[in-house]
Amino acid sequence: MRAYFSLVISIILFYSCTNSAIEPTLGTYRAEMITVDNSVLPFKFVLLKSSDQLIMKVENDKETLIYDEIQILGDSIRIDMPPFDAVIIAQIGEGRLDGRYLKEESGRETPFSAYLNKAPKFESTKKANFDLSGNYKTVFRPEKPYPGLGIFSQNGNEVSGTFRKNSGDNRFLSGIVSGDSIVLSTFDGAHPYLVRAEKKGDTIYGKLYYESHSVTEFWMVRDDSFQLAEAKELTKLNKGYDRIDFSFKSPDGNMVSLSDDQFKDKVVVVQILGTWCPNCLDETKFFLSYIKENPTEDLAFIGLSFESARSEERAMMRIQRMIDKLEIPYPVLLAQYGSTDTQLAQEKLPMLDGIRSYPTMIIIDKSGKVHSIHTGFNGPATGKAYEDFKKEFDLEIKSLLND
Repeated sequence: MRAYFSLVISIILFYSCTNSAIEPTLGTYRAEMITVDNSVLPFKFVLLKSSDQLIMKVENDKETLIYDEIQILGDSIRIDMPPFDAVIIAQIGEGRLDGRYLKEESGRETPFSAYLNKAPKFESTKKANFDLSGNYKTVFRPEKPYPGLGIFSQNGNEVSGTFRKNSGDNRFLSGIVSGDSIVLSTFDGAHPYLVRAEKKGDTIYGKLYYESHSVTEFWMVRDDSFQLAEAKELTKLNKGYDRIDFSFKSPDGNMVSLSDDQFKDKVVVVQILGTWCPNCLDETKFFLSYIKENPTEDLAFIGLSFESARSEERAMMRIQRMIDKLEIPYPVLLAQYGSTDTQLAQEKLPMLDGIRSYPTMIIIDKSGKVHSIHTGFNGPATGKAYEDFKKEFDLEIKSLLND
């Protein structure tokens, strides 16, 4: 009988141990993702606890991102990164995590590991042979070129900055110059980016890596006078139109139209976005701050979301999650699900000659006519371009309000 009870107790202890959650070690981690050619894409984060809640704090140069939707499942950790369709799932080890970074909707995944380490992302034993500070005319994908503008500043070996494009920016990149080589990286939840480049003569040649499946070649040269195309000149109304109209469903099931009373006789900002889009998130945060600082009943905002989710239910869930997370006070409607293809998106708004970027902003005057269309968004990482945009937006809105 004694042997029987010993066996029972052993079984209970075994299952208790195997089913109990394993807590990860708190502290500063160096994370690494592996790119398409096995290059290492690093970023730094701190794992901490606040009121028994695990928090992942990601540091990207001047930007700090907080992710607090974290679950411990047995010997694994799951870190969700709303509003993006992104999650880290990793096995917990002693002072380390090993697993994958996953885009759940597409099924794309990238090998991920992290270990306790307070050292910087990149370290160099070589002195920088040049100063990267300044603006750079950039051409991505030389075989089928599209333009960019590199904006960088350097202090010793350390470099920070971003690439501007007509669609937006690559957020807060940071890294080092070592000899003639440049390495930069960032991780914003939705976009893990790595830049590897080398200066040859007056030209810098490089590659921009995204997750584990994409790499884009580029070259750039110092040109402080170079400018991208004017954001308000890229998207136009089709001939014969001076206004837009639409009717899409909100997450609560109601159809909302631009012709509804809530938008009548108001200046209206229409935001074309997706919950998967970091530049859209930057734009949304700017709108929220503007609304808070400039309260008026004569200005209204409305979002039209184009989602990659394969079902309407999942798309609505993502939109509602974003609304709740950011406390968005204006309606965000589902314009399309199952694809973020801009050609399909344009069919939903046939008054436009095309949708070239997420986000795209349409400003409508009190009479209901389109006043301007702004393609892309220059976020906080772009520095002066972001500050200039904020001033121009404020001037345009106040002019229309006073008209």
